[in-house]
Amino acid sequence: MAVKFIEIDLKRAVEPLSIPEEAKELWILAFWGEQPLGWMRLDLQADKRDRQYRLMDLSLLKKSMARTFGWDLWRQAVSGNLVNNCSDQHLFPISVVVCTRDRRISLERCLKSLTKQAYPSYEVVVIDNGSSDRSIRDTVAQYGFRYFREDRPGLDWARNRGVQVATHEIIAFIDDDAHASPGWLRGIALGFADPEIMIVTGLVLPAELMTPAHFDFEVYGGMGKGFYRFTVRKKALLDKQKFWASSWGVGTNMAIRRELIDIIGGFDVALDVGTPSCGGGDIEFIYRAVDAGCTLRYEPSAWVRHFHRKDRKALTRLIYNNGRSFPNYLMTIARKQPQKRWAVFKFALDHWLLRWLLKRILLAIIRGDVCRLHFALIELWGSFSSIPAYWQSQRTAARLDAYGGDISA
Repeated sequence: MAVKFIEIDLKRAVEPLSIPEEAKELWILAFWGEQPLGWMRLDLQADKRDRQYRLMDLSLLKKSMARTFGWDLWRQAVSGNLVNNCSDQHLFPISVVVCTRDRRISLERCLKSLTKQAYPSYEVVVIDNGSSDRSIRDTVAQYGFRYFREDRPGLDWARNRGVQVATHEIIAFIDDDAHASPGWLRGIALGFADPEIMIVTGLVLPAELMTPAHFDFEVYGGMGKGFYRFTVRKKALLDKQKFWASSWGVGTNMAIRRELIDIIGGFDVALDVGTPSCGGGDIEFIYRAVDAGCTLRYEPSAWVRHFHRKDRKALTRLIYNNGRSFPNYLMTIARKQPQKRWAVFKFALDHWLLRWLLKRILLAIIRGDVCRLHFALIELWGSFSSIPAYWQSQRTAARLDAYGGDISA
């Protein structure tokens, strides 16, 4: 591997490093105890100083990390990110919804992490979205969690079913290919400590960086939205900023108050994984919540790890689907809010196509960045299939809604 990845807890002594000779770059993910601080990347070929890391010069590493994270530590401490000071009165019971389909091994890993939550009161509800693997039910039973089946294909059908059967007022969602940190639910509770907050999203870190595809995905953007808390309110945003709802969080790590469903309705079943749209259900829901005047909190202390696609073929398919799903998300806004169709069109042309995709392609060509160029072109190619996918998703959703499906416990 050309890149070496390590994690370091700055509260502990730095242990000796073992860096392969062929490694050209060192990626360090820094923590302060259980709280992630950020990334530090070192070019091991840049100069003599960085090459000394191969000789395990730990004093040099500590100095570099002090320069990189010293100010961050101070800012995090002042903002309260380093200490989850959520009082017991805000530790509301939480329902955790895990949607799955034919991924028993991933699901078991996720469920195991949920048994280790440092939280007093929560339930886990697993929604089986039509798995052919009948062992899914047995796996859930082994952990003593609740199991329901939703045969209508589509992640948002499963999410809506999870909301229906959840018993608590705070409902958290985690993907079956994610792994919750022990303090995840405490972070969710901290996000909801302010009664104004209706939706909380959290930090998503890579669960492993072992293959070129893992690193490529992180370089291209990954799933993380930063290491600092922020709050999103409608009155502070222009339409073009609201349309970038993808910058506020992802469905892999998201929680809502149940009353939000009464305000804006459920997840759009014509969107997301398992439908021809291939995604967009989470960000459409987040957009709709903020546009309705509800407040969102991004809480990095509520963090999870996500297992990225391991090989280039699977990652290419993911990027292609991203290119297809984002226009589907925008077309959904235009259909539901006719008064904003012109604003959506301008955003799609100017901010998404020109300033996002085409700018990435141009910069990649100028810099000779083959990886970014490849993925940007794949994302652009995926967008060409978005219109037929949108109409197919709408027709399929209408048919499944009339059909009903098997949603037995």
